Amino acid sequence: MSVYVMLGNLTHAAFENLDSIDMRDRKAKEIIESLGGKLIAIYYTLGQYDFVVIFDMPSREMLVKFLVIVGKFGTVRTETMETIPTGMFYTLAKEV
Repeated sequence: MSVYVMLGNLTHAAFENLDSIDMRDRKAKEIIESLGGKLIAIYYTLGQYDFVVIFDMPSREMLVKFLVIVGKFGTVRTETMETIPTGMFYTLAKEV
């Protein structure tokens, strides 16, 4: 499984229903798990982004499916990054 970091902003529609944000987070966890993934953490942040989500997904295909599902809700705008495990990075760095 690969670990992904999602940076996101809530849309106006999300702010209109801010009182149900906990349900939206639970729904995100359910979707991730239904695709074979695992939610690691959700943090709300100050600054350029409103939230950070860290999660595992079994494949890029499942990642794309998750992003499409989330996008259909229209309540967030996201940027998602695939992580590089430190051990892999250290090994490759020593090879160069």
